[in-house]
Amino acid sequence: MKKLSFAAFAVAATVFLASCGEKKEAPVAQGKVEQIVDGGDFVFGIATELNNFDPFDSGTAETRGVNFNIFEGLVKVETDGSFVPAIAESWTVSDDAKVYTFKLRSGVKFHNGKDVSANDISFSLQTAIDHGIAGYSEIESFKIENDSLIINLKSADAGFVAYLTAAIIPEGYEENARKPVGTGPFKLTEFAEQDHVKLEKNTDYWGQKAHLDSVTIKFVASQANLVISFQSGSIDGFSAEAGTMMQLDENTITKYQSNSNAVQLIALNNDFEPFKDIRVRQALNYLVDRKEIIDTVNYGYGVIVGSGLIPALSKYYDETLASSYAVDVEKAKELLKEAGYENGFKFTITVPSVYTVHVDTAAVVVNQLAKAGIQAEIKQVDWATWLSNVYKGRQYEATIISLDGSLAYPTAFLSRYVSTAKNNFVNFKSESYDKIYKDAVSTVNDEEKVEYFRAAQKILSDEAASVYLQDISEFAVYSKDFAGYRGYPLYARDFSAIYKMSK
Repeated sequence: MKKLSFAAFAVAATVFLASCGEKKEAPVAQGKVEQIVDGGDFVFGIATELNNFDPFDSGTAETRGVNFNIFEGLVKVETDGSFVPAIAESWTVSDDAKVYTFKLRSGVKFHNGKDVSANDISFSLQTAIDHGIAGYSEIESFKIENDSLIINLKSADAGFVAYLTAAIIPEGYEENARKPVGTGPFKLTEFAEQDHVKLEKNTDYWGQKAHLDSVTIKFVASQANLVISFQSGSIDGFSAEAGTMMQLDENTITKYQSNSNAVQLIALNNDFEPFKDIRVRQALNYLVDRKEIIDTVNYGYGVIVGSGLIPALSKYYDETLASSYAVDVEKAKELLKEAGYENGFKFTITVPSVYTVHVDTAAVVVNQLAKAGIQAEIKQVDWATWLSNVYKGRQYEATIISLDGSLAYPTAFLSRYVSTAKNNFVNFKSESYDKIYKDAVSTVNDEEKVEYFRAAQKILSDEAASVYLQDISEFAVYSKDFAGYRGYPLYARDFSAIYKMSK
């Protein structure tokens, strides 16, 4: 599986398992801890290679998961989705939600030993603006006076603080892609391309210091190889798919179950001829049996979703949409006939080959669509090709992937469906959606904001922007020597929470 800030991966994060027929199991760590031992090294295996740690440029969620430990913003997200002080020790918001004032924390050091200065903060904000980081285009101006940063917005945004998790970096520093320098609890000290990354404990960290001395992130090619590496003892932990858990003796591991906090979907290119027609897109929604996919591919572990937002953002999430398209083959056939495809049509589902969960899902979907005469062909490509041709080039008909968000806030998931959004790779265009999304962002009334974001999800469902499937459940697996897992409503690997156990 893969997911990105713009697209792919479905692995670890928060604890939320809803109804809809999927299995429910409370997150659990197996093994009794007698004593936490500070120090030690932890080797964690991942199925993708990391090659760019620039927090303003890196694409994959796996990179963001690692960067969560290296970089910090003015604020950071907590496990419950709230935002707490980081490099800013406090903040206030004007009544019209257009002026944000942050009191800057003193004594924060970068990994290179230098103190974070006002110039560093100004440079970081301007870098975020220049790179088009979500939300930063709304900044009208900013300035630093004494120990406070004052940000003026072009229009009201009561949720703007969510964007300020974006990294603070040293002024003028341009080597973050390979030699990242942040303020987080770990610093990167080794980068062996195609092999591993090593993080070491930041002993100058301003906050709660990590338990571990170091974390080595080992690049391992597949889930099968991750299991082999884990069983041989060459790695101490990894993220396991539900099927992988069947190969492990749960009495010998520390296990945590969680949701991926990503929306797996059949992404439909709305500019491709059959999918330009809303009736065709709706027909596919009626043909796809989401529960069958969860049961067949994920052994029953997954949460059915009906829009582009994850259930973990429960305040804004509209759970009723999960049942919007109950399987109805006859209804699908009627819609296809109205659209001029009574005998079905052919199209290609492009899937990244390295992620079996998406390949296996595609196989189930092919059989489901065939019930209405639709012939779907699976085309497997490598990850680099998927990124280049599907996501960036938009040269595809359909794909199966998991979409996550870089922020624990609805805009991170829903902004990609705005007609003019650069990451709107499904080419969805809806005037009603654009308007309601703008209303959601600009209102300063919290109840209205919730209502607007839910209305935006309803439009995605009604207009069938794509076929939304599930938030996949996965497992963090550690050896019995380690414990400590902290989940967030976004893709993050909090290595500072992991500790070695004495039994």
